[in-house]
Amino acid sequence: MMWLKLGALCLLLSSSPFCDGFSTLFPTDLGLAEEDEPFMPREREELDDCHIRYNRYMRTEAESLDPFEPYPEPRENGHVAAVGLTRKPGNTIDWLCMGTLIWENVVLTTARCTVQEGNTEPDVVRLGGGQYFPDSTITPADSEHVIERKVSAIVRHPQFNPITGQNDIAVMKLDTIVRASPAVVPACVWLYHEIPFSRMESVGRSVPQAGPKSEIINEVYLQRNKNKCATFGAGICMERNRTNVVNVCSTAARGDILQRRLVHNFATSPFLIGLLADHSSDGSCPTLRSYAPVHQYRDWLIEAMQQLETTATRSSFHPVACALRYVHVRPRVDNLLYERIGDIPRFPVGLEADEERYLNYIVQLVWPPGSPNARNNCVATFVEQTVLLTLAECVLPVNPTSVRTKHRYRSVSFEIADIVVHPEYSANSPRNNIAVIKLKTRAEVVPSCPWLYPMLPDRVDYTGIGRGNLNNFLADTPDDSSESLPTFVQPAVTTQPWPVCGHFLANLAARNQTVPQFTEDEHLCFGDEQWQVPDGCALLKGAPVQRYVVRAGGFIKQLFGLSLAGQFCGLGLPSVAVAVAPHASWLRSVVLKPLVQAGRSKSKGSSSALIFINPDLKRSDECTDGRGSLGICVPHEECLSTREQLNSGGHVTLCTNGSIICCAWGDIARGNRPAQPAISPVQAELDGCEDRYRAVREERFVGFQENEDDYGNLPSVAEIGWAMSGGKISFPCTGLLITLRTIVTTARCVESNGRKPTVARIGSIGAGPQTSYLLPPIRRVTVHEDYDETSGLHNIALITLSEPIVATPFVYPGCLWKNQTHLPARTQLLSLNDYEPRIITHFVHPMYYSECRERLADSTTGLLLNGQMCMLRESPESKFIHTTPCFATGSIIRWENTTANPEIIDAQYLVGLYSHGDCRKNDDVMLVIRVSDYYDWIVGNIK
Repeated sequence: MMWLKLGALCLLLSSSPFCDGFSTLFPTDLGLAEEDEPFMPREREELDDCHIRYNRYMRTEAESLDPFEPYPEPRENGHVAAVGLTRKPGNTIDWLCMGTLIWENVVLTTARCTVQEGNTEPDVVRLGGGQYFPDSTITPADSEHVIERKVSAIVRHPQFNPITGQNDIAVMKLDTIVRASPAVVPACVWLYHEIPFSRMESVGRSVPQAGPKSEIINEVYLQRNKNKCATFGAGICMERNRTNVVNVCSTAARGDILQRRLVHNFATSPFLIGLLADHSSDGSCPTLRSYAPVHQYRDWLIEAMQQLETTATRSSFHPVACALRYVHVRPRVDNLLYERIGDIPRFPVGLEADEERYLNYIVQLVWPPGSPNARNNCVATFVEQTVLLTLAECVLPVNPTSVRTKHRYRSVSFEIADIVVHPEYSANSPRNNIAVIKLKTRAEVVPSCPWLYPMLPDRVDYTGIGRGNLNNFLADTPDDSSESLPTFVQPAVTTQPWPVCGHFLANLAARNQTVPQFTEDEHLCFGDEQWQVPDGCALLKGAPVQRYVVRAGGFIKQLFGLSLAGQFCGLGLPSVAVAVAPHASWLRSVVLKPLVQAGRSKSKGSSSALIFINPDLKRSDECTDGRGSLGICVPHEECLSTREQLNSGGHVTLCTNGSIICCAWGDIARGNRPAQPAISPVQAELDGCEDRYRAVREERFVGFQENEDDYGNLPSVAEIGWAMSGGKISFPCTGLLITLRTIVTTARCVESNGRKPTVARIGSIGAGPQTSYLLPPIRRVTVHEDYDETSGLHNIALITLSEPIVATPFVYPGCLWKNQTHLPARTQLLSLNDYEPRIITHFVHPMYYSECRERLADSTTGLLLNGQMCMLRESPESKFIHTTPCFATGSIIRWENTTANPEIIDAQYLVGLYSHGDCRKNDDVMLVIRVSDYYDWIVGNIK
């Protein structure tokens, strides 16, 4: 397997067969590249935030299969047989007609083929000719794959009429068994009365003007109304596809086949549907043809197989049984494999594992015991960890009480708190057929994010229910044909223009006697011409139609629609889904309703904001807001963070009355900002960080190109040291150099040894043999005056060096993240390795403050205090086992400001400092010092 890094290569490949959908379709870019650097507010503001909120689950690498080796033998026509008669003298063979191998020792052909002049009968069969119809001799090139068998018995239909051609069918038993191989393998036989395929393939013989071999021709024919073939009598009326580019056509040798190749296990099997009924003269190329359907001889065929003393039974001809019996020698469908990412299950148990691991966001609905209206054909899809979408018809007239994950051995149930059906939905109508389910507790699943935009990808995953042993990939491995329980399956289908669904909708109308009210503005159409073996995938109402989409620096599942109508998941016949995007406004009002009504999510352990009214403050007075930031009193509508402050659950300071609020300088809307105080030299140095050290970062880039080892260190990371006995120095925690003589770290770091640190080591982590790192002494340590060791409140400190350092490409200050309303959605935590002097990078992600408080209410980590924020470790959906390392207090959390300039080292911003958290649980919350909340304190305390 080869790994493709996400980025330009992935986007480039998204239009190739490798990136077109059993795991998921290769991720595609739908034009939202501006989200590569997403930022997260303190509280939720928009419905379309799933890719930011659940960024921790995103995949960042795409796995694609290596190209398959071409087959050494032809596999398409391994079932086609040449039926011959040995002529004497000379023992030459006349190849009279065609047949189809349907069992290891049985060939099906026409009865006319078995009756020759003088009552002679064919006595030899040749198989494995590939694309050629055998002549009288086998060439050396053919000998490896071509085999011959003698005919030992023939059974014709007892009512065969050689004059009229009625019941023109026969079977021939071979003298020895033919062992199935990639070059010679029996076809399946379609014995169902209904033939749903409109497009089929005619396999016939074309004799060239010169040359030793006649070619097997595979032509596409379209099924037509019987009236068009009235002169041919009963049968399957087929018309030659006029778009064929083949210059020759079958000469209608007796035994010509009408077949359809059906997909299963990422391979195809040919299904024999009919035998040519009309026999045109050699050399003609008729437009219309009539084929006798094989299904009308089903009972006779089973009796004939028994008469020939074969092991075949009626169940042997079931499509699933036949498909699995020869799956290991069928030709694979490369494009279906190449467009997948991740591990493709090779056995049904692999599908069950995927169902538990990747597909647990699709759940069954559970009704009260004995409910007469339970819908077992419906599912719901997680779009958030407490919110699901399904069809309105699935939850009416009786509401389900819970949802349950589907797995053979274990499942998890979640109790439903509320169900909201679209107010304009009417029973039995496809219009507004959508509902929201809200749970009482959060589920640890990776949701499928609702897609709220009009653009759609070319290919999607259409979720249905099917047999697991038809949807795994078996390469050269025989299947035991064992039973497989139904499982969620996701075949790839193509997004179709709405007019393509017209024929399908007309059929639905004919069956239901009413015209379904499907509309282009509310419904989506998906489908492919390629049919699947029956039981491969069936409709599952409310199931997700989705695809992985490149967003926010990774790729995540996006939900385009909910499955509504169609038989086979869009394979063969189109399927219709309820589009999610047209209902965006309604969804926003329902999903965000708790935020709108209560000002924040109601959750266990949450509290309202504490509002302080300071009567001494008036409009335009300087003030300090509830987060400790310097600001000014302005009307609440001019403060961009008013809503956020009210939703945060922290302190809110009002000036004089409720209409004037203390607003941080950076949160005042442009055009309304009064003149600010003069900027201090320290503030100017911090704010100008990127420009101030640009030349040093450009020089570092040049050095890195010449010698990666010496320029692979962390130039702004400082290790905080204490002198120990024996002259040794211990460096148990870290901080970040933010000015030429100032390091910021946590108070717990500087007080961890009961005395102040004495020395810092800067730029040594990752240093090479020629790296010039520094070891300056510490002059002063400044701990936040309100630091509380027990709770971790205001856990921040500054370290002042004895002398300013000189910035070099090896050592220079990093920048401070100043924005108080938003954080980067994807940051890096730098963790010290206990065994060697190097840093391990862990991606961590911020949370909404309300969600943080909800999680902390049920944990032992503590409460969310002023100046803190919550973060979660990265937990990629594709990673099976997640490690839970413990981090040291003061561990740096940084963000890289990626620029378009390829010849500079990008600036690193300090976003937070790890404070504390319980590392024993993978999903436990980490409490982090939010540096931007202490920007003013830092400026005021740098000496």
